[in-house]
Amino acid sequence: MKRLLYILLALSLCACEVIDEADRLIPVPLPVSGDRRHVLLEFTGFRCVNCPAAAEKAAALKALYGDNLILVSLHPASNPFTQGLYDYTCPEADSIYRFMGGTTQTSFPTGNIDMKSTEKGYFSEPVEWAARLNNVMADTLWDPNSQYDTSYWLLEDSVLGAQVTPQGLDTLYYHRHVLRAISDKPIESVPVKCNPAHCSMLTVYTDKNDKHILQAYETVIDFSAHR
Repeated sequence: MKRLLYILLALSLCACEVIDEADRLIPVPLPVSGDRRHVLLEFTGFRCVNCPAAAEKAAALKALYGDNLILVSLHPASNPFTQGLYDYTCPEADSIYRFMGGTTQTSFPTGNIDMKSTEKGYFSEPVEWAARLNNVMADTLWDPNSQYDTSYWLLEDSVLGAQVTPQGLDTLYYHRHVLRAISDKPIESVPVKCNPAHCSMLTVYTDKNDKHILQAYETVIDFSAHR
């Protein structure tokens, strides 16, 4: 659990900026107040027939809110919807899932905004995402002087693989913004199974007390030189 609390915190680099190799480990100044970004965590699995529709809903919300919304797809191994011939899981996704109370019985698709709990718990159905985001988007400020932890999340986009759909198994399905790893240090290389050209690093600031996300920034990095 202690390890999980460390990995749940990151996001502090320039959004969508390619960082030169020589500059990758230069400390980045903390973002100032007034530039609040929110994170929609989408819990999904390739055996979940309704998850593609949820992914489309998340994409539509991203189109609406632009840079103010960051999407992360998590495939937690603890849920049977992720189990089978195809594997898009990572231990960190499962740790976050279990931290939020996810079990083998949790229904997919489901999601969470900013790792915050509500009166109904951590998880919310896709039909609730728009209303919840509409509420949190009013929160445009954060205090850089607050007590926080920092972590770095490796995301891979456009992962070509399989997905069960209402029409059957689609073996040419693209999984978007998939969480691949979390580190307490800036990520310099990617796992062999990942395409370095499709990877980015999310820097996440997490509240020290309840671990909700205070701020997040996504940085596109050329990892190919480190393969």
